[in-house]
Amino acid sequence: MVSKMRTNNETSRSFFKILCFCLTAVFFSALFAVGAMAADTEKVEIVSVDTNRILEKHPAFRKAQETFQGEMQEMEEQLQGMGQEEKQMAQQMMQQQLQQRGQELQQGAVDEVRKDIARIADEKGYTYVVDVNALIAGGKEITEEVMEAMDIAE
Repeated sequence: MVSKMRTNNETSRSFFKILCFCLTAVFFSALFAVGAMAADTEKVEIVSVDTNRILEKHPAFRKAQETFQGEMQEMEEQLQGMGQEEKQMAQQMMQQQLQQRGQELQQGAVDEVRKDIARIADEKGYTYVVDVNALIAGGKEITEEVMEAMDIAE
């Protein structure tokens, strides 16, 4: 039971680490894609957001977490009453399925967050939006502004 809990915690931590990595990659990709369009404009405005804070509060991420936890619980229930050898084989298969499903859910949540941030940036006239951890100097930090526009409570 303890090892199963440890595996669940490790899976959740792994899910979050992958999510953070993907989100950062998405923002850098968006930054460079918008660069070509911004070259023709006179005013360039660079802003930053704390994507981790936004992601943790975004409804898409919360829904993905709930879905993942529910599916993980269902799989654990399926293991009840299995013999030891059958249980080990099922756990290995389920772990792979959970990893794949976690990545799918994570990507869907990241895509939703990215669309919302891009929409708000466009509405506000911001040229570039980067993660606050990627910006060394300059720019305006708009995490609160984005969260208010998304109606996400802190």
